[in-house]
Amino acid sequence: MESGDSDLRRFERLTPFKIREVLIVSSPFDHYVLEESGHLSELIAQEYSELNLTQAPRFIHSPNAVDAIALLRERSIDLVITMLRIGTMKVHEFAQQVKSIQPGLRVVLLAYNTRELATLREGAGLDHTFVWHGDSRILLAICKLMEDERNVHHDVEKGDVQVILLVEDSRRFYSSYLPILYRMLVKQTSRLMYEGANLLEKNLRLRARAKILLATNHEDAMLHIERYSENIIGVFTDGEFPTKSGNRKNAGLDLVKEIRSRNPHMPILFQSKNPELAEPARALKTTFLHKESSTLRKRIQNFMKQHMSFGDFIFRDEAGEEICKAEDLRQLRDQLVKVPIECVGRHASRNHFSHWLRTRTEFGLAAAIRPKKLDDFEQLEGVREFLLSSINDFLAANRKREIRDYSAGLEKVGGFQKLGSGTLGGKGRGLAFFYSKMPDLGIAERFPEIDIVVPKSMVVATDVFEEFVERNDLGKFASDDHDDEEVKSAFLAGRFKEEHMAVLSRILEIVDWPLAVRSSSLLEDSLHQPFAGVYDTHFLPNDHPDDKVRTKQLADAVKLVFASTYSKRAKAYVAATPNSIEEERMAVVIQELVGSQHQGLFYPLISGVARSRNHYPVAPMKAEDGVAAIALGLGVTVATGDKCLRFSPAHPKRLLQLASTSSALEQSQRKFWALRTGVKEDIDSKSLTELMVSSDIAIAEEHGRLSQIASTYVAADDRVVDGIALPGARILSFHGPLKRDSFPLANILRHVLKTCENHLSCPVEIEFAVDIEESEGKSCFAMLQLRPLLTIGAQYEVEMSHLKSENMICQSSLSLGTGVIDNIKDIVYVHPQRLNRLKTRDLNEPIERINAKLSQQNRPYILIGPGRWGSSDPSLGIPVSWGQISGAKAIVEAAMDDIHVEPSQGTHFFQNIVSFNVGYLTITSVDEDVDWQWLDSHDADFEEGPLRHISLDGEARVLLDSKAGQAVIEKPPQAAD
Repeated sequence: MESGDSDLRRFERLTPFKIREVLIVSSPFDHYVLEESGHLSELIAQEYSELNLTQAPRFIHSPNAVDAIALLRERSIDLVITMLRIGTMKVHEFAQQVKSIQPGLRVVLLAYNTRELATLREGAGLDHTFVWHGDSRILLAICKLMEDERNVHHDVEKGDVQVILLVEDSRRFYSSYLPILYRMLVKQTSRLMYEGANLLEKNLRLRARAKILLATNHEDAMLHIERYSENIIGVFTDGEFPTKSGNRKNAGLDLVKEIRSRNPHMPILFQSKNPELAEPARALKTTFLHKESSTLRKRIQNFMKQHMSFGDFIFRDEAGEEICKAEDLRQLRDQLVKVPIECVGRHASRNHFSHWLRTRTEFGLAAAIRPKKLDDFEQLEGVREFLLSSINDFLAANRKREIRDYSAGLEKVGGFQKLGSGTLGGKGRGLAFFYSKMPDLGIAERFPEIDIVVPKSMVVATDVFEEFVERNDLGKFASDDHDDEEVKSAFLAGRFKEEHMAVLSRILEIVDWPLAVRSSSLLEDSLHQPFAGVYDTHFLPNDHPDDKVRTKQLADAVKLVFASTYSKRAKAYVAATPNSIEEERMAVVIQELVGSQHQGLFYPLISGVARSRNHYPVAPMKAEDGVAAIALGLGVTVATGDKCLRFSPAHPKRLLQLASTSSALEQSQRKFWALRTGVKEDIDSKSLTELMVSSDIAIAEEHGRLSQIASTYVAADDRVVDGIALPGARILSFHGPLKRDSFPLANILRHVLKTCENHLSCPVEIEFAVDIEESEGKSCFAMLQLRPLLTIGAQYEVEMSHLKSENMICQSSLSLGTGVIDNIKDIVYVHPQRLNRLKTRDLNEPIERINAKLSQQNRPYILIGPGRWGSSDPSLGIPVSWGQISGAKAIVEAAMDDIHVEPSQGTHFFQNIVSFNVGYLTITSVDEDVDWQWLDSHDADFEEGPLRHISLDGEARVLLDSKAGQAVIEKPPQAAD
């Protein structure tokens, strides 16, 4: 029996045609109507995000047919959507010219109403016609329908995917119906996907969702039925539509009769405005639905669940009454043992088992079951035995990859366990995915001398959070404005369900190693909103002599992570996304902490973050080479933007930070984070962070930890020497792993990043820890986190050569972001010459107040200041959290007079900048400085020390050229004049 992983390899070949660029041809006014509620690309991207789809298409606009033809001669387009008013050229003539330039390119007409279409005929270059209802989701449906039409033959042949047939000729009806159907189909498919190890495999499994085909007449419908008869799982048909015979009125009933003659059990939803067709439709064993029903969506959903295998498997008796049901494969196996044998035979004869499995994209198991007929078995009991054997073999093949429900003995079984029946959350999914895929990645074989591991982990699933919140009446904190301390106190006072508390206690009877308690919310680390660094993580030494104290500390750590769901920081972050804090659900990852014990401190030798894409490559490095940031000690150093070492895994010996002795001394890590152990005194639950300590690297040298990672500055020769044999200032160069390959860190990172990117079908970011054994035993590379990395999208060129420096607030040759940001009339800035670097934290609170006020008034702003925004080291910049500046649409990091600060790439703060598509400008030494004098010439709405908020009379513009990595902030026109 093939495992589910065999299906995944098959899925990789599915959906070969993807729509990535769509050309919309319309008059400027029509385009304005389409974009009235926002930019099309943003609206579609939001819809894709909500449905967990990837690669939202990019929309390009041409104002008339002539312009569109010229564009099509220069570049390849995947789909053309045209409206009727496209200049002097007729729409049919335009469609024919399109196909002469790019044969096979689909051209779809989008009209405002059916009156516009009264005199228009399809054909002559037009592939489909749709009617605009004011809902941008029609564009998603058009894109998906075009993809399905192109891919269906390939995907049925190569992947045995299923097909849903919609027979409908009313353009208005199918234009409003298809968006509903696609949304339901994707959501239903996502809901049924196997939880745990395979949840992050949605990108691949969604390729195997059922394809939708649209037929507008009887002949096309029959063509699809004959071609895909074995794969059609349901038909949605109108009552009346064109036929060659001209018998339009009975076309729907005639089609049903033909389907029934081929497949008596095919699920059919009969839709009509004519109530007289209800009885004859039901007589043909179809489900009748009035097209104008107020419960249309609900009834479609129920039909898909009850008749198309999108719900539980319902075992029914001969009269159709429910005997029992199964939610998943294990329950199906267990119920198969109990139900009457006649029931098993009835469902098997109608292929119900294989249909149900295929809707869950378990094609390998479905393919093993489907060919078998009742006649192949001497007795019906043989059918039951075959089904049970097939299911058990399939589950056995997947057992080593799956996430197990909690069972006592975590240390003995190791691996990955789960408490609760809810989801794993974003961080848990990433870890579970990597854990399940490790056997296929070939890392262990490639690096046999290294232990490549996911630390022993247990995920407290989201349903435990929901139960805890409901049990203790904590839901009010989601919407009301409460102080963070009040929220923490309320959650700490809450009580876990008795069985959940018992599990936490039993874990600690076995587990005696230090623990990390990490957030893993539903929204965290998702593809379109990473939520990096928004929620809490706590570290526990787990070594108190009193087991009750250890259990309480673990329970309190979980509660504090729960509480961070409703923190002000989290609410501010969520408010800047399409999501709602009420929708958020928190899972928690309890994980073995990687490292070793040294005189009361526990920490790894190396921790770091690596990304498969480098936003700021310096030759010979390339963007696809990726970038890594590493530090001594726990990963707090890298995540919060403290001093650490950055390098390209493809060029580990090229360390720009160590290019000169002055930069090496200036930028080398000086302190490291560790966990205190052996703490006997009671620690206040709210003060678990006190268990973390920041120590000078000299302490690590006393521990004997620097020999492979530290170099020495020899002042007499003004040079840096690898090793610590000589006296002098220590510089963390990580020369052993990076230069001498004493530990193959760069090679491991290259391999892990490449394979993970291939499996997620998008750039990735990982967090990891390394502990190198000096003597006996294997060194360890531990994967702590895997998440999709949001990229900046398509490259966008902006013409800037005409701009004069006197018309610029600032310009940057090192920027991130794409396109033009306008409608900016507010600037918040910190003047470097008035800034006391010892008091940068004092600016956080007034900046937060300004941000809250402007966000409430829906006034986006530009944020400018010296050094790195969001750095936890106040000497490097302003140490704000993301929630305190979440309303900024562009952030400028100006140069500091006396210190060079690296861009914040690799930090949680930087990930948020990318995820919100905030313009990010770093002013380098080759750029002209910010025009501080011009900023100071404006009256301040607010001023406190070096901090000022000014309102402009006109609008400033941010121009971001992502192709060149350059940007300009342009003064308002009247100011420039």
